[in-house]
Amino acid sequence: MRLSEERIAHLAKLIADELLNEEHVDLEIDEDRFQFLIEDKITQLLRTEDQIDEEAAAWMHQHKPNLEDGSYEFEIELERVKKTLAEQKGYLLY
Repeated sequence: MRLSEERIAHLAKLIADELLNEEHVDLEIDEDRFQFLIEDKITQLLRTEDQIDEEAAAWMHQHKPNLEDGSYEFEIELERVKKTLAEQKGYLLY
């Protein structure tokens, strides 16, 4: 994963604090639980991106073995495959 657990927790706290301070949410749960739910969602999203990256790399090595890893052509095709896999999973890559 691209972010450490500590960084995810920090970002979740910032998000939770901002949502609460600006009164964008009206909680019926404890604030700590709310922050945990945000952390969990961020972690899920990052794991989904990791899974898409792994699946795309495996697809490339199986279906495009003639392309050299890291080459411009490989990277272009890899991004196309990632986008396709993400769409199939109902996920939007940034």
